[in-house]
Amino acid sequence: MVLKFIADENVPFQVVEALREANYEVATISEVAHPGMRNDELAKLSIQLGKIIITRDADFTRLRRSLMTKIKVLYIRLSGDPKSITRHILDDIEGCINILQDHNVAMLDEEGYHTL
Repeated sequence: MVLKFIADENVPFQVVEALREANYEVATISEVAHPGMRNDELAKLSIQLGKIIITRDADFTRLRRSLMTKIKVLYIRLSGDPKSITRHILDDIEGCINILQDHNVAMLDEEGYHTL
């Protein structure tokens, strides 16, 4: 089964490209919708498309309960240049996916991956 992701606009395109090269299906907002869409719109779109949201926006960890129970979010809380962020994500993506099997949000930070 190929996991499907949608990358928020705040995710470096280098991350999108690297995940695609690692055989993950990753769409950008500009490919499936319109730039500048609201968070709740992106959440609804991710449900409709069956995609996990990849974002650096903490607001996705506190959306309305009716959305939070239906979406899957990979919240990236990493700083640094796009290359180091990309490397970190590639190293820990499988652990994040495992968390998302039982939880709606997985967070990836400097300490690793975990739930909120």
